[in-house]
Amino acid sequence: MYLTFLAASDVKLGDAALYSLIGFLIVFAVLALLVGIFYLMGAIFRSKLFNMPKKEKKKGKSATETVAAPSASDDDEDEVVAAITAAISVMLEQESGEPAEFVIRRITRKK
Repeated sequence: MYLTFLAASDVKLGDAALYSLIGFLIVFAVLALLVGIFYLMGAIFRSKLFNMPKKEKKKGKSATETVAAPSASDDDEDEVVAAITAAISVMLEQESGEPAEFVIRRITRKK
């Protein structure tokens, strides 16, 4: 079988097939290596070394359901908003090192 695009080169068809096969094997070997690296990274981050405390699932009622929400008057709500604002301000200031400028537009209670 004579191919015109190979006519000017010195590479025979068998050699070209061999080079292609070697190229495919190298690509798939590198892909397998990357998959292995990502798998090991995932295993390391799931290990006890980097493990965050897991939330325990309980079959009973959760803590938010068992404790009745306190009835808050307008003064108590203002104090809660002030406490939340102060906590956010301190957290943002610790992260950036500068006084945080932000506006709380809405605080909603999750049920």
